[in-house]
Amino acid sequence: MAGISTGELIARLLLAALLGSILGYEREARSKTAGLRTHTLVALGAAMFTLSGAFGFEGSKADASRLAAGVVSGIGFIGAGTIMRSGLHVSGLTTAATLWMSAALGVGAALGLYAVSIAAGSIALFSLVVLGSLRFSRLWRHVRRLEILYEPGHGTLGPLYSAVHAAGGEVKQMWMTEDDGLRHVTMSLSGIAEEGLSGLVEMLSARDEVLQVSPSGRDDLD
Repeated sequence: MAGISTGELIARLLLAALLGSILGYEREARSKTAGLRTHTLVALGAAMFTLSGAFGFEGSKADASRLAAGVVSGIGFIGAGTIMRSGLHVSGLTTAATLWMSAALGVGAALGLYAVSIAAGSIALFSLVVLGSLRFSRLWRHVRRLEILYEPGHGTLGPLYSAVHAAGGEVKQMWMTEDDGLRHVTMSLSGIAEEGLSGLVEMLSARDEVLQVSPSGRDDLD
């Protein structure tokens, strides 16, 4: 095995599993779809595929880069399973990215890039914990709830989304029900100050199909 002992290969597998589990623990703590076990297995599986391709075929010239490319393609299917869409709201993108990162850490550890893999895992964890907290604080400082009753079929939500983003805000969650030909939408908006919310209400009230707009104060979503 190209001068590499079995113990060394096992150590690489263990490092891959460890780095993946660290990212998975962070996702587990946030109650995400893919958590500790999933990330650990993804990193371990990526490492095992890489080791098998690089050292499992005696006398052959294995191309580890092709194995790594195969891992990247394969992990896309798992990552796609963590992305969920409800109406215009998409969630799970960060978890999909951490799965992709876990696979990368597994490949790096399997190739013996110890310091680089540990550094990459540390940077990824920093991005999730520290940068995530900063983003959370900024976007959720003003979380408002907006309720709209309108006649569907007039393209009401498109201009509303554009106005929210133009004001520097974000639609965090949205609920929609229909009854007697009318649509009732409840939105949770983050990053929108009081004056911005007033502007959205004024814009919606000017539309003929909108029957009622009811803004409220802070939402308690987490």
